[in-house]
Amino acid sequence: MRGGVRVLAVGAVLLALATLSFGLSRLHLGAWAVPVALGIALCKAVLIAFFFMHLAERAGGPRLVIGTAGVFVGILVGLVLAEAAARAWPTLPPGPFPVSRLPGTERSGPPRVAPPWLPLP
Repeated sequence: MRGGVRVLAVGAVLLALATLSFGLSRLHLGAWAVPVALGIALCKAVLIAFFFMHLAERAGGPRLVIGTAGVFVGILVGLVLAEAAARAWPTLPPGPFPVSRLPGTERSGPPRVAPPWLPLP
């Protein structure tokens, strides 16, 4: 019966994390919205992998595969974020509507025309 209680507890935690994720989606968190959402998603993924995919009971190979996949997902997310940070500001010709950045992505200072690892003139 102990296994049934564990499954119910993990299910309750997953339900609480889903509720927290939905509740936080209604708040304006600005630049923290994506990191908070990814953190909650990571917690849910770890719970599902360890308890419902039975990784807590196995050692070696399956954990290594999941860990390697996690490292590669982290690398890909990091590369996407680095590319987005290196983008130049929009350079559109003048039109009937003003060009503006998406909410939460406002930057101070001059527009970036070089990658973040190169100094601006």
